[in-house]
Amino acid sequence: MQIKDMAEGVNVRGHYLITRKELIPFSSKPGRFLMMQLADKTGEIRAIVWEQGEELAAQLATGDVIAVEGRVTVFRDTLQIVCSSVMKPLPGEYAPEDFLPASKRSREAMLAELEGLIREIEDQECRLLLEAVFVPEFIKAFSEAPAARSMHQAYIGGLLEHTLNVAHLCRSVAALYQEVDRDLLITGALLHDIGKVQEYEVRAGIEITDIGRLIGHVVMGHDIVAEAVAGIDGFPEEKALRLRHMLLSHHGELEWGSPKQPQTLEACILHNCDNLDSEVSKFAEILAGAGQGERWTPYDSRLGRSLFAGDDGLVEPAVDVAPSERN
Repeated sequence: MQIKDMAEGVNVRGHYLITRKELIPFSSKPGRFLMMQLADKTGEIRAIVWEQGEELAAQLATGDVIAVEGRVTVFRDTLQIVCSSVMKPLPGEYAPEDFLPASKRSREAMLAELEGLIREIEDQECRLLLEAVFVPEFIKAFSEAPAARSMHQAYIGGLLEHTLNVAHLCRSVAALYQEVDRDLLITGALLHDIGKVQEYEVRAGIEITDIGRLIGHVVMGHDIVAEAVAGIDGFPEEKALRLRHMLLSHHGELEWGSPKQPQTLEACILHNCDNLDSEVSKFAEILAGAGQGERWTPYDSRLGRSLFAGDDGLVEPAVDVAPSERN
């Protein structure tokens, strides 16, 4: 049962995320009971465990997902779950989508689009590199990963969505300038953020891994590509160098976490297309949060300003477009 559907007297059974926990002393007897704040993507609710609260508190942590059975009651005009059973679920019993927003685009459609972009690559070494990286196990993790923790496309499937957007932007730019190595550019676009698969851990929330904090996705992505290149006999040294530079410079500026600034044409285009999609995504998400009839959005700390929504108020969600219909 989703939290938004809960009402007094209803029996509850489901998986919920612990956002807070606290042991509280009983007023009339020794010992403490466990009070938790539970959440899913529809809301939050308080939960009480009267029996064995201290033992459970030692086993559970904020950020854990738990399987709960209980009954909804009202305490001081607020709904709460009185739990009869609390357990840790087995792997596979819940999906991250139960607790996090997901891309509005079909994952199957996006994966088909990714495969189509790889098939378009005419350069043999670039195609071999992409096929070496995007193996089935990696594609599964890649398609579930977020593009960020909070800044843009911070949802399930966000990394795949962002990567496709950047690749299509790069493809459009390459069509304007004959001097661009199109295959190299699109290959770099598809690979530029692959380190985020290791940087973020998606459980019931988006967390940064230890290696993500200590190394970061820019360097990790570079290392994945360097290792894949080393496994391809005869991969041209300069082509590998150009691709590695694209990954290391795609943030553009040193103060933005980029080890290098772009120093090739393809690296310049990749950085600007990456930044464009991130900014457009940010604006669209903020505008989508404007209330109906509200001409301005609330102040957004990421941008340091409010955005003008105009008469429409809400922005319509993106609609899937077949790869053949994209520019």
